[in-house]
Amino acid sequence: MRRIVAVLSDTHAGHRLGLMPPDLTLYDEAPDGTLAPYTPQQTAVQQWLWHCYCDDMAEVVALADDDPLTVIHNGDLTWGRKYATELVSTREANQYLIAVANLAPWLELPNLTALRLSHGTGSHGFQEGTDVALVSELLRARYPDSDIGVCRHGLADVDGVLVDYAHHGPPPGSRNWLTGNNLRYYIRSLMTDEVMRGRTPPRVVLRAHYHQYQRETVRVPAGDGEAVTDGIITPAYCGLSEFAQQATRSAYLIGCGLVALEIVDGRLVDVHAMQRTVDLRREEKL
Repeated sequence: MRRIVAVLSDTHAGHRLGLMPPDLTLYDEAPDGTLAPYTPQQTAVQQWLWHCYCDDMAEVVALADDDPLTVIHNGDLTWGRKYATELVSTREANQYLIAVANLAPWLELPNLTALRLSHGTGSHGFQEGTDVALVSELLRARYPDSDIGVCRHGLADVDGVLVDYAHHGPPPGSRNWLTGNNLRYYIRSLMTDEVMRGRTPPRVVLRAHYHQYQRETVRVPAGDGEAVTDGIITPAYCGLSEFAQQATRSAYLIGCGLVALEIVDGRLVDVHAMQRTVDLRREEKL
């Protein structure tokens, strides 16, 4: 038995640097007070993101072939209202419509077995998981036969492979030579907690939020042998906003993409990282 689990995060629907498909119908107020449909123009960043997203989906589809496919969106479906600049629309309902349109292509796949949406950052999700609650209901209405679920922190058993997923986790590292340390310590602590409780540590731990891909493999003693866990921070499908530029102290490399877990006969056999890194600096000769 072979299974594929595709994991993406931080699509931030509603921001002009967030993921958004072309030819999308949104709504604004008409002169007579009714809602008038219109198609927003993609920004240059959104055009690039959608092109990358389609390429990554095509790669996942090719990888899965006819085998069962599960998709996890690990938080921050929308942009929210706290940082209300650079929005596609000030109408909050349009953020949900963009998020639905971003996920709809997965639900059109005949071999999709389940879609899971995890809670993200409160300020981006309109607090209390409002974004995933509403988007999941809109998707269920459109795809009533699909298995669509929502959780704050998931522990999925995929043919015996335990996958722990939640949006918030450790940062990838504050310095190049420290990259991965926080993730390794975080995973080792989680694994040790599970061993001390007499439980098997998850084979994969998925976190997001920092828009930067990172993977670390950690081993700890367990029983008469050892336990192995792959810790993964997923990249994003979002450009670098002014707030993010400030928060990251002018980071100039931004990642974009997703990861796909390949599980065969109850074992994790590969982690496929479909991602790319872009240098945001402007080069010129003066």
